[in-house]
Amino acid sequence: MIKIAASIMCANQLNLARELDRLEAARVDMLHCDVMDGSYVANLAMGPYVLEEIRAYTSIPLDIHLAVVEPEKYIKLFAGCKPEFISVHAEATRHLHRTLDMIREIGVKPVVALNPSTPLPALRHVLHEIDMVLVMTVDPGFAGQKFVTSVLHKIRTLREMCWERGLNPLIEIDGNINSQTIPPAVAAGANVLVAGTSSIFKGEDADYVLLVQQMRDSVKKIS
Repeated sequence: MIKIAASIMCANQLNLARELDRLEAARVDMLHCDVMDGSYVANLAMGPYVLEEIRAYTSIPLDIHLAVVEPEKYIKLFAGCKPEFISVHAEATRHLHRTLDMIREIGVKPVVALNPSTPLPALRHVLHEIDMVLVMTVDPGFAGQKFVTSVLHKIRTLREMCWERGLNPLIEIDGNINSQTIPPAVAAGANVLVAGTSSIFKGEDADYVLLVQQMRDSVKKIS
């Protein structure tokens, strides 16, 4: 089953309550929450206080993406947000195994994030310990980038690697996810789609119910 994770960073930050209401009406499955430190990526976004307010307002599960250096320093800080998932980048921490253990110890499902240029062997020794892999289809940091088509082969290879090991983690994709990029990505093995400015957040007059349904319908185009 395909899941839709709305990238809350792309929402109208001056009217988050209304945006959350619209996303609930559209029945998105998760809120993808990008946390950026200005170091791992050249942008700043989403601290724990606003995410705690979001958590208190909505019942939509949180999917927190730590695009930060040394994510182990931030895990307990975001525990109060009670997310379902926390993802960390494989190359952002010296001790990936220990960092994933920290996430699970606070009752959250651990995720490893891979940039387009991060090779799959980075997952080799932790794949059995994670609930989801976040495959970036753009370089993290900013919305509106071009979809990196070479990542499709990585998704396909990742799915085969999981099957060979008898594992079935979710495969999430993030970066210019829309009706054109969804079919080949889902055909490759992706099943969690992060929706941003190219798919849902298209302005105050956008019909989120319709746009989310269009994302789900685009999966039917797979040949």
